[in-house]
Amino acid sequence: MIVFLHWVGWAIWLGAQLTFMVWGPVAKRLPLEAWAYTWDTLSKIQRWIVAPAAAVATVTGIVLSMQYAQRDTPEGASLGATWLIVMQSLGLLAGIMTLALATPLVNRLAFLAAKSIESGTQDERAEPVRRKLALVASISGVFILVSLYFSAVKP
Repeated sequence: MIVFLHWVGWAIWLGAQLTFMVWGPVAKRLPLEAWAYTWDTLSKIQRWIVAPAAAVATVTGIVLSMQYAQRDTPEGASLGATWLIVMQSLGLLAGIMTLALATPLVNRLAFLAAKSIESGTQDERAEPVRRKLALVASISGVFILVSLYFSAVKP
């Protein structure tokens, strides 16, 4: 069950995070109301889908690592294997980045979008926040993909 939750967690996490890669750049060219609605919707996706999936994947990854370390098999001797260390480290970093950095940034953008609607013009603080989010989410996404690669290929 833990493995299932781990796989479902990172699959949903990565899939939902791809939504941001499509809609983030598109939103820049939208009129104010559509731009604000987009960031409000993306903040809900982050809060209700991405963050919980990242938390599930991260926690189950830690549990799986602890279970793997307790095995009395020759596999237990491979705890220092490069593929395992890279997979665990990058997965944990991606989880921390998503939960501690990306989620607050998306929520900040949604807040600035609401303020922009009230004022009738896009808040000047929104673009720097969007750029930070793009950087954090891109790094996190690369970490997820590299972690997945090391998990699957075990080079």
